[in-house]
Amino acid sequence: MSIKPTLKELASMTGMSITTVSRALSDPKKVKYSTRLKIESAMKELQIQSRNEKSGIIGIIVPDIFNQFFPLMLAGIDSFSSNYDSTIMLCNSNGDMKKEEKILKKLIDIKADGIIYITAGETPALLKEIISDSIIPVVFLDRDPGLSDINLITTDNKNGMYQATRYLITLGHKKIIYLGGKKGTSTDNDRLGGFMAALNESGISEYGILHADFSNTEARRIIREELKGKKPGFTAIAAANDAMALGAISALNETGIKVPEDVSIIGYDDVPSAALADLTTVRQPFIEMGRSAIMRLFASIAEPHTPNKVIVLPSSIVFRNSCYICRS
Repeated sequence: MSIKPTLKELASMTGMSITTVSRALSDPKKVKYSTRLKIESAMKELQIQSRNEKSGIIGIIVPDIFNQFFPLMLAGIDSFSSNYDSTIMLCNSNGDMKKEEKILKKLIDIKADGIIYITAGETPALLKEIISDSIIPVVFLDRDPGLSDINLITTDNKNGMYQATRYLITLGHKKIIYLGGKKGTSTDNDRLGGFMAALNESGISEYGILHADFSNTEARRIIREELKGKKPGFTAIAAANDAMALGAISALNETGIKVPEDVSIIGYDDVPSAALADLTTVRQPFIEMGRSAIMRLFASIAEPHTPNKVIVLPSSIVFRNSCYICRS
């Protein structure tokens, strides 16, 4: 893929008419060889100029603007970008790959200087072209798109969930449910891996795996469905984000099951509502993640040949009061 100059731009640079330029591009055999060479040279020059121009626009693509975690990372981005003459354009994909492609095309059309990208899951073909052709500098944030030689800022998701699950096990829990996010995302894969590693290490074979798409509403529905009017067959839930943990708490409360006396719950992220709910959770350094992403992006914009980096930041457990010693 390349950034194509318009017919008007080519005509202006070559001194030819738009009709001549159009004919040369659509049917090269109908124009002189020297004319074709002049137009091709102008195209290359305009492409170079286009890549060197700075619009001052930074595109931020997120899969769900209503998830508290993503705006928190934006705060980290803003804390650094505010020192520069740049405009942040926030784009919400709603987890839709086709919408992601439309957003990418729009950012190319307006000649954005760079993109910070939190992928919804599957990597759009257009994004692969943007990376391979170095059209716009891209820094991936939080989720790994599974591409090689990229800029990525993330956290140690596997170890974070491993530590969370180990904590539940130390409290005596042996019947634990993993409440996962969107299947196929790197964050969910890694957190599920950490969950299973902790169980295998402790020799625990009785567990459950549910997926609620990182959604509060879906987590509430799934846990209600799991209970179906009966006592829970589990004593603890390790949720892959706080939104789902809070949804699970709502479902348990609605059915008369107490947290943490009957069921312990640990979340992931440490969004503001987690503290309000007194939720024990794994804290991600979202401000630092956002700041690192924008710093990395500005470095790539200033020097396009800067080697790409993968930065993995640590996470830690925040102990509150949603987990309790298992009594069963």
